[in-house]
Amino acid sequence: MIYIGIDFSLTSPAFCVYKDGKYSWGSLTRTDRTAESLRKSKDKPYAILAGDPSIDLFFLTKKEMPAEYSAKERVKIDYFQEVVDSLWSHIEPFLGGDVKIAIEGLSFSSNGNALIDISMATALIRKKIVDTIGSQNFYVFPPTAIKKFAGKGNLKKDEMYHALVKKSPEVGGNFSHFTDIISAHSPSWITKSNQVNKPIDDLVDASWICLFLAEVMKNG
Repeated sequence: MIYIGIDFSLTSPAFCVYKDGKYSWGSLTRTDRTAESLRKSKDKPYAILAGDPSIDLFFLTKKEMPAEYSAKERVKIDYFQEVVDSLWSHIEPFLGGDVKIAIEGLSFSSNGNALIDISMATALIRKKIVDTIGSQNFYVFPPTAIKKFAGKGNLKKDEMYHALVKKSPEVGGNFSHFTDIISAHSPSWITKSNQVNKPIDDLVDASWICLFLAEVMKNG
């Protein structure tokens, strides 16, 4: 059985895969900076995780949005597709056999154009998933269900981070490879205002989605 949890967003989607008894992670960062510039801060995630064989970091260049409405909408759909295609190309090598994929349902804390944009982009990744593995192998979990599994329904990003470290011994295998890293670097990767550095927040969320998917399948 292969379990894949996807934390989908337009700027920094991430995934966690459980396959053949081993966990792997991937993160896409859409940015107007170069990968090299992101790695210049030596104590930050992009530098620490660079070259790690279990953690795949990849990048897309952020495009400027034109002012004219139709032109902007054309650029949007192109970049929605680019994000989905790029993310999927890094997930594809893990596919084959009995695969289950899960994502979170939409968060309605987003509003206006942001909610419309993430809804359209999420539809594209959902279609990619069901076209590849079939809708019977695709799961959508409420965000609160993931948080309750991690501890309680209103956990914040930093609390999800610390809860994952605590969960690690129960998970076993090489899962501790990731949690040992984030535990060691929590003083510099969690800000004084309790914000979690990119792309760690998304990798943590993807890990929880993957673990919850495994739990659902075990008890289902």
